[in-house]
Amino acid sequence: MLSKSDQAALNVQHAREMRAAGRSYREIGRALGLSSAQLGHVRRSLKREKAARTRLRSTVTAATDRDLPISRSVLPAGLRRNLIAAGYITLGDIADRIGDPDRPGLETLLGIGPFRARQVRTLLETLGLYADTHDLEAAVAKIFPEFC
Repeated sequence: MLSKSDQAALNVQHAREMRAAGRSYREIGRALGLSSAQLGHVRRSLKREKAARTRLRSTVTAATDRDLPISRSVLPAGLRRNLIAAGYITLGDIADRIGDPDRPGLETLLGIGPFRARQVRTLLETLGLYADTHDLEAAVAKIFPEFC
């Protein structure tokens, strides 16, 4: 059984896909069986994310999802505050941190444990920004280049 936070993130992810397919929020609420409060959360989250993309692309025409500010992402408010306090501004900054095998994972940051780090990874995977660093062959080649 999923926690409330996991369920909320899953609802937002499904709603994002359904909105991309052209379905209304009313249809989304019925299809996912959401209460009005849950649907309100989904609507606010997606609205915040869409507004951030619109603002970003109106100022920088070549902007990508990497340039989206963390403060306007669909991550929970407390997690957004912790990431900003740690010095991360955009989703690209976090993707670079996770993709760097020489740096410790997000779990080592103050206030971010394995659960919240998984939420960040899920968002990055959804947006296509997560570079999987668990490639064993590449890790061995980096450590022992003479064996490759």
